[in-house]
Amino acid sequence: MRLQLYLTASQAVPFDHLAALKGAFHRWLGHNEELHDGLSLYSLSWLRGGRAGRGGLWYREGAYWSISAHDPQLIHTLVGGVIREPDLGLGLTVRDARLTQPPQFQDGEQWFRVLSPVFVKYLAPEAKLGDTADHLLYDNPRADELLTATLQRKLRQAGLSDAGVSVRFDRAYAGAKTKLFRYKQVQCRASQCPVIVTGTAEQIRFAWCVGVGHSTGLGCGALE
Repeated sequence: MRLQLYLTASQAVPFDHLAALKGAFHRWLGHNEELHDGLSLYSLSWLRGGRAGRGGLWYREGAYWSISAHDPQLIHTLVGGVIREPDLGLGLTVRDARLTQPPQFQDGEQWFRVLSPVFVKYLAPEAKLGDTADHLLYDNPRADELLTATLQRKLRQAGLSDAGVSVRFDRAYAGAKTKLFRYKQVQCRASQCPVIVTGTAEQIRFAWCVGVGHSTGLGCGALE
């Protein structure tokens, strides 16, 4: 299920605002150690509708934010939180909210645009304590392996079959590019590139809800 939020912005929003969005998400949900510590069976998009300007991002026509989850109860809990506290901070306020059910997918391949860049991390097996992970981009075939492995782990955690599922970047897409973002002073690079999910209708629907790649709970890898 997906919660589509329509926001007003009374000021410029800082470029580094992902932590604020994540903080609002967890405030709305309330205390939940499993959500904080486990694999994210949900995905947050980036804010859409803004233009870069003096002081940050301006959303003069409003901002759009999508939150999706495998468990519909999580979305319903979020709605209650939004009603209690519609202000996110940073001058952002929820003015409308709509619930959306997953599309009717079929077995096979499904092409997705992304609502936020796809982040893929790789730490070599021989890496030592303190080594930093490489950030793999859409042009690296190893990224597909990690995208697939991450979705498989999430499927298993949700009690669903991971047999036959795969995820890959659409490298034939001419508009693919990379995006640099920062979270808690760490610079990260991710891929603004469509992905192709292959599997059963249930597996594809699950991917639509939980996103692909790493850090979906931070705002990466949300699917349109």
